[in-house]
Amino acid sequence: MGFALGATRAAGGGVGGRAPSPRAGVACAALASMVAVERVHSGAHYPTDVAAGAVIGLGSASLVHYAPRLLLHKIKML
Repeated sequence: MGFALGATRAAGGGVGGRAPSPRAGVACAALASMVAVERVHSGAHYPTDVAAGAVIGLGSASLVHYAPRLLLHKIKML
């Protein structure tokens, strides 16, 4: 058992990474959910590991998406 499931982190990052269309976003979310459920069901990870991986993936995807805008805004304020 490990912390922050890597596959869920990656899938969460893909879902949060702005899919090119709503259908692609739903497909990515479904795939990420299936991976997470399978890993818990097989006993490879605890549910908290999977939840932490999803939070880390979504958080890092949001950071990558919004950080450039925030930095540009800060630079314009100088």
